[in-house]
Amino acid sequence: MLKIKDNIFSGLGIFFIFFLFLVACSRVPQGIIPERAMQQILCDMHLADAIIISDYYSFQTDEDKKALFQSVFDKHNITEAVYDSSLVWYGKNLDVYMQVYNMALAEVKKRIEEMGEIEPERDLSSNEDMVDIWSISRNHEFYPSSLSNNLLFNIKPEDEFSSGSIFVLSLRVFGLVSDISSPIEVHLRAEQNDTTIIMNNTIPNDGFHEFIIRTNPSRKVKQVHGYIRLNSDTVSYHKVYLNDFRLMKYRYGSEAAGKLDSVQLTMNNEQ
Repeated sequence: MLKIKDNIFSGLGIFFIFFLFLVACSRVPQGIIPERAMQQILCDMHLADAIIISDYYSFQTDEDKKALFQSVFDKHNITEAVYDSSLVWYGKNLDVYMQVYNMALAEVKKRIEEMGEIEPERDLSSNEDMVDIWSISRNHEFYPSSLSNNLLFNIKPEDEFSSGSIFVLSLRVFGLVSDISSPIEVHLRAEQNDTTIIMNNTIPNDGFHEFIIRTNPSRKVKQVHGYIRLNSDTVSYHKVYLNDFRLMKYRYGSEAAGKLDSVQLTMNNEQ
């Protein structure tokens, strides 16, 4: 009997040590979603984003999108407030966040492959109402101490983009702080025969950012290119992370382009 009790207590001791090890491995404070749980939540949030993009007409309103994201919160038994406060903490601890985020991206890729729903390569010059033409990595890191902090991109289809195409560049930014003396520069160009449409703007803070460039309705678009630059006079130890890159092409005169105009008009009126 004593031997059995010793084995039981020995097993409980091992379990307790293992439990303490798991707690010690977590780098987040109490009240913040732990890394592993955050990875799963980010994975589901990415899939929700993909559903919204692939089924645009079913998720046109903010209410529709919020309902989908709320289903993710319900699945993981958390509130939006807890998720938001956790994002704030991870935003201030970017090394931890990027490890969790990269694991979430790997999990998303794995799930898609298991479902056999890997998206085929798109025809960039497609006449679809809207199509994502971004052709390089969706994640990027800026290191102010490096020789160059330029992210260059150039999208040139075999057949020209349709006349009057509208292009929307979007991305998320993490790591901009108050001691950065100048923000990120965004430069976007659309080439139309002898005409070049140019858009210059800046990113002054963290979060989601979107930039729109409209082309001449009477001319096709040969290529879209540009750069995103972090000025070199930022603090030397600082990193800035960019992710979720998309460059959406909207066909001029399409229903999707019309809804894009409506959303932009609403935002301008609210400002």
